[in-house]
Amino acid sequence: MNDLTPIIGENLAQLRRQKGFSLDRLAELSGVSKAMIGQIERGESNPTVNTLWKIAAGLHVSFGKLINTEKPESELVRLKELEPLKNDNEGLTLYLLFSFDQEKRFEIFSAILAPGTIHEGNPHEIGAEEYLLITEGVLEVTVGMKTNRLSAGDALRFCADSPHIYHNPTNNVTRFQNIIYYA
Repeated sequence: MNDLTPIIGENLAQLRRQKGFSLDRLAELSGVSKAMIGQIERGESNPTVNTLWKIAAGLHVSFGKLINTEKPESELVRLKELEPLKNDNEGLTLYLLFSFDQEKRFEIFSAILAPGTIHEGNPHEIGAEEYLLITEGVLEVTVGMKTNRLSAGDALRFCADSPHIYHNPTNNVTRFQNIIYYA
């Protein structure tokens, strides 16, 4: 497995410089402390998924831009060889299957939601959409005032530029694929 910590640090520093943001400005835009951003850039901290989402939102880039590596012409991905991205004290585990591509404008994750877990998704950029494909278990997804209950074999598309909630209301693990499209 590859250690993503230095990759995230290098990508974050490069993206921040490209945007012309100081550490203070990115901290203000993302809600992540200046000290934490500095630690991530130096490879001294392994950030949580929520922290990365906040930083990506502050930079106005996709989540995948922070963990992107060089891509070959074709790419075989084996889930067991990927390093999981986990939130501390949360039951959400993400695996980045395919990172953001500027031309295609999407990224694909495999997600595992532990029993009883509620995860509040941060809004993505305006016009972003999520496509969920449930492969195991039950998932309740709330966007605005509407909740959809999905089970294995179901799929859902929703506008992801507002807060959204993923909930596994069962005593079993839920697995799903998540495609995020950036307009």
